[in-house]
Amino acid sequence: MSVAASGHGAPEQVGPKALITQFTDPMMGLSWECEPALRRVETHFPGAVEFDTAMGLLVRDVSDFMTPAERTLDAAAGIRAYNARLADIYREEEPLAGMPINMEGFSLFSPARRSSLPLNLAYEAVRLIAPGQAERFLYRLRFATVVECRPTTATEELVEVVRACGLDIGTFLAAFDGPAARAALRASLERRAALGIRGLPAFMISYGDVRMLLGGVCDYDALAAALERVSGGRMQPAAVSPTTTAVDELLAAHPLLSDVEIGAALDLSGPDQARDLATPLLDTGRARLLQAPRGWFIERV
Repeated sequence: MSVAASGHGAPEQVGPKALITQFTDPMMGLSWECEPALRRVETHFPGAVEFDTAMGLLVRDVSDFMTPAERTLDAAAGIRAYNARLADIYREEEPLAGMPINMEGFSLFSPARRSSLPLNLAYEAVRLIAPGQAERFLYRLRFATVVECRPTTATEELVEVVRACGLDIGTFLAAFDGPAARAALRASLERRAALGIRGLPAFMISYGDVRMLLGGVCDYDALAAALERVSGGRMQPAAVSPTTTAVDELLAAHPLLSDVEIGAALDLSGPDQARDLATPLLDTGRARLLQAPRGWFIERV
């Protein structure tokens, strides 16, 4: 599934579109911290870039990431210790871009929930039943995982994210439990292996037959430079207009947005300016404010 960027005050660029494919796992805080850079690419290369996501299944079994000391404990105690250490890793990732992360009571894994497989399958299931909603679902799944701090490896939590996206739960569960989602995930993992991608996240930047692979967290400058390179200089960033209308356009494409993303997309000086632009949408009931540790989100109503 590809999502085209919209204009936000700049004329759309003409010519072939570039494609940015991110190889990731829904649980990844590093990918969460890439969201502001992706919003900025959307607004600064209007109509010129499409976005796609490929699942990479980071945690096949939690024991693969546990320390020898954690593995010597009984299963429940060992995984509790791992969850606490993983929460610290998430906290260390937050300053990369400033996307809010909350680890209060973090318990993503348990003896009964030992893998991030359910999150990967959930994305593939939504992509099968509602391809136009897959990226929005992925964002809300990350939000549930790292901001609301819910154990999204549990099916009941995945169902709540599906409900929040307005998707049919029965249709989702049928796809989630069916063979097509597993086949899609298997194909995604085979693609990752064929490209030699070992670490997540990774970004494949494509323009026609030209491709460029970037590993790790990518900021806007890295993505913009890659777009210019693969396009032979044809793709150049455009100026944006920091207006309430531009925020409304962002919300049309991304119904849940952080102050950090608004700031990055519209070249703002900080969260106060983002709040000023969002206030008319809040005052007229077109959006609502969601407070988060060290930041805030607005959600389209």
